[in-house]
Amino acid sequence: MKIRYSQITVIPGNPQKNFETCLSAAQRAKNDGVNLLILPEMTIPGYMIGDKWEESDFIDDCEFFSNELAKEADENFSLIFGTAAFLESITGKPRNGFDGRKAKVNTACIATNGNIQYQFKTLLPNYREFEEPRHFFNNLTASLTPGDEEDRLMFDTYEICGTKFGVTICEDGWDDDYNLKPFKILKEIGADIIVNISYSPFTAGKNQSRNRHFSNHAKTLGKAVIYANGLGLQNNGKTVFCFDGSSAAWNSKGELIAHSKMYEEEDVDFEFVNNELLPAKPLQYKETSEIEDIHKTLIYGIRNYMKQSGLSRVVIGASGGVDSTLAAALYAEAIGKENLLLVNMPTKFNSQTTIGIAQKLATNLGCWYTSVPVSESAALTRRQIDGLKPTNAKGENIEINLSSFNMENVQARDRGSRILAAIASAWGAVFTNNGNKTETTVGYATLYGDVAGFLAAIGDLWKHTVYDLCRYINREKEIVPNEVLTLKPSAELSENQAVDKGLGDPIIYPYHDRLFEAWQQWWNHAPLADILQHYLDGDLAEYLNHGEKTELTEELIKQNFPDAKSFTADLERWYKLFKGMGVAKRIQAPPIIAVTRRAYGFDYREAAIQPYFSRKYLLLKEKAIFS
Repeated sequence: MKIRYSQITVIPGNPQKNFETCLSAAQRAKNDGVNLLILPEMTIPGYMIGDKWEESDFIDDCEFFSNELAKEADENFSLIFGTAAFLESITGKPRNGFDGRKAKVNTACIATNGNIQYQFKTLLPNYREFEEPRHFFNNLTASLTPGDEEDRLMFDTYEICGTKFGVTICEDGWDDDYNLKPFKILKEIGADIIVNISYSPFTAGKNQSRNRHFSNHAKTLGKAVIYANGLGLQNNGKTVFCFDGSSAAWNSKGELIAHSKMYEEEDVDFEFVNNELLPAKPLQYKETSEIEDIHKTLIYGIRNYMKQSGLSRVVIGASGGVDSTLAAALYAEAIGKENLLLVNMPTKFNSQTTIGIAQKLATNLGCWYTSVPVSESAALTRRQIDGLKPTNAKGENIEINLSSFNMENVQARDRGSRILAAIASAWGAVFTNNGNKTETTVGYATLYGDVAGFLAAIGDLWKHTVYDLCRYINREKEIVPNEVLTLKPSAELSENQAVDKGLGDPIIYPYHDRLFEAWQQWWNHAPLADILQHYLDGDLAEYLNHGEKTELTEELIKQNFPDAKSFTADLERWYKLFKGMGVAKRIQAPPIIAVTRRAYGFDYREAAIQPYFSRKYLLLKEKAIFS
């Protein structure tokens, strides 16, 4: 028996286009003598389409194109592919949710000669960016049969060419808490091969984890496993997710026998002989590093987001700092140097060092470059605003004057909302947001200035990852000027931020990077009381490093915060910004390309509420400072 999985690109919300892609894959497979073609989850509708799932005519189209694709099956050729459908269309019985909506299912279609069967998704994810229970019924008998008091997972096997296939969908294969229950059920009912069709987005480290996980499934159960994942760029309005494919297969011993490349369409063939899955070609797979995977994802995300948006040109404010430098290097690679314009916008506080870095970067990239100073326009704003005396109906007046801090923001807004926006408009382009995740966490960016831009390509990178990615880009030759990797990060908007004097941002990146990560990215967010207790116990660096080797040490923490009073003052300062002004700015910020386990937007969900300090923390703080 000849089996193939096709790693294909899925377009969100376009059943007709996806049908055409699937049809082409099916015709290739039939021409090559394939007996079974396996396609990803949600192949027909796409995945992240929000409440479009509630449009009945859209679901009708999904059903229509699914049935059309199923017609390709004949006595020698079968398909397994993912789609969405009304439950009533499958069972023939009316079935609504508690709110009256017609019940829908995320389902695999198993199309054989003149017949189509359905295997519903069992475990509906409701975490991170996922919210499938909002739209779909799960695969439980109690959900399907009113009055049935027992929740049982419903699985069957599907015989194709004398081989029994068990079919699972995405989350069904990640069931650690269920002790391999779906896979165990399929073994118990006689499955020869277990298929998992998925539409799973990239997350740093997930491919390595997935390989270990499914290898263990196959070895534990003694059954070959085929994992078919899709490609594409999808979003939920605020966070952009890259679906990397990385489809794979394992034999009954748990040995990896096939692995597709990230972000590349591919057909991969197997033979099932004597109850063993054999690859048509020898395995050619080399495990990549996490930073290499992140780099591929950002290039793919930028390139395809631009394409989806009908954009070709980008303007970047090149300050000579590490963030805008990385952004420029990524965009040059993704869309071409001819479509990239770097604009240096110096003030009187900018050093020749950073100006020189920006110029060298443009030379290294071979892109367009110009300089537009902002001192004159900032001075104009000051002349127009200082001394203003607004009045009210009673004839009273107040006087408005700009402080030095206000002028920092004026300069930042002038760079973004005036200069970059105007140049982008004139050049038929858009301008970027260059903020990293560390700054985004605490709102260290000027609203309508640094916060602006059409896309935050590096908005899910902690500062240490920004540096790691710059070094990776320079792995063969210097693209990112080496000087920027040793320069103290600085906004260069005042005399207190003079980089040549070693002055710059108030964020202590080796420490705050890990602190903010513990607040935001750990699944169990680190409570302030735990952080304070670890500081008092002298093992905070170990706690925040989370098993990694980093630049953060106990000595660095003690050097900057010698006592509990200074430590808690800093802790509360940034926590208030994280839960306060940072939220207000993130709400208005552009979409972020997700690469970590918790990207801002629709992955890390938050509300604009006041920061809250627990009783445990406040009691521990009082004891630490005053005892």
